[in-house]
Amino acid sequence: MKPWLLLIACTCVQAIAYEAEDDFADLFGEAPQSSTTLSGVFEANLVSVDTPAQNSWGTNQFARLEYQHKKDDNVWVLHTQLDFDYMEQSSLLSLFAKQPVADRALDLDWQERHDHQLWYGQVDWAYWQRAFNNASITVGRQPVTLGLGRLFSPLDPLGAFNVFDLDRLYKSGVDAIKLDYFITDTLQTQSILTVNQNDKLQGLQTIKGNLEQGVWLVTAAIRQEQHYLSASLQHYQAWLDADVYGELLYGDLTSDAQAQFKASEQKRALLGMSTKVGANGSLTFEWLYQSLGASKRADYALWQQRFTHSQITPMGLAKRYMALSYSNEWRDLTRYELLAMHNLVDNHSTVSAVVTHSASDNLQLRLALAWTPKQGTRNSEFEQFADLLQLGIRYYF
Repeated sequence: MKPWLLLIACTCVQAIAYEAEDDFADLFGEAPQSSTTLSGVFEANLVSVDTPAQNSWGTNQFARLEYQHKKDDNVWVLHTQLDFDYMEQSSLLSLFAKQPVADRALDLDWQERHDHQLWYGQVDWAYWQRAFNNASITVGRQPVTLGLGRLFSPLDPLGAFNVFDLDRLYKSGVDAIKLDYFITDTLQTQSILTVNQNDKLQGLQTIKGNLEQGVWLVTAAIRQEQHYLSASLQHYQAWLDADVYGELLYGDLTSDAQAQFKASEQKRALLGMSTKVGANGSLTFEWLYQSLGASKRADYALWQQRFTHSQITPMGLAKRYMALSYSNEWRDLTRYELLAMHNLVDNHSTVSAVVTHSASDNLQLRLALAWTPKQGTRNSEFEQFADLLQLGIRYYF
């Protein structure tokens, strides 16, 4: 039996048992409290794209339908999403193609391309969750976040955001069983089993502790291409008035990954600092190192090919980066986020900005851009990217 069938079986058995419980409760006049909500979001953008070879205009849109049903200590969640992209130059549609999520065994995605159009539909979240006195269990396709990084996510292999994403509204769901257990008020464990695209069972075990002014995490992972240990520590430093944090990862690559990357081990390190600015602003700085990356610009194509055939999530193609972000509000209803990222191997930078204005309780106006300063011959990692400008709306219903 394939491992992912366990996810379906657990959900179905629980649903059947709970419905039977409801029937008896209704019979004796003790029906449990329940609530159902149906909501969603629609976003539409006009897009201008400038690449080293050509420029074009188009539109990208998505609609996401969100269903949630609560009954006593049980929650059922279902999120489906439909994306539509149109580009005058059809060759640029690949810029908006969705990247596959490694830890998904069930094929609940659909994609179709017609000339200048790209359609993509998916069941992004679909899970059942039950809370107990000192624990909770979640079964199904669910978002899971690991690590402390704000800009980079070196310790998160489970559908982490791309470091260059302009839109981080929803984290991709993974097919998993997750058990959270609270040992004390300041100590908890998180056990995660996932199933990847090759029907391989993978596991992560995390222990998390709270400090007086901080937090620490230790994680052990057994995955198809890597076995690793990681540690994270965050602590508030009063003399900086900032949270200072660091993360380390060390692991062995499996035989298949060793042949792919021509290396036997993997190392990652992150140093960061984040501080509040005023009442609603924040300033964040991070430095990243990854052993699986290019040490010179001539090797970018090689590392791009290696990561294309791997389920290890890259944090870019180079070994070293640093990033600085600033976000704040302007006149209550307008929020802006600025990000500058610097490649320490080829010494080039890229910048992005997102501005949102709340026109009403349900409607946002949105402006986003990504731009890389050009310096002569386009031979850096960022100079291969497209400059992008988006202008659109986001409506919640």
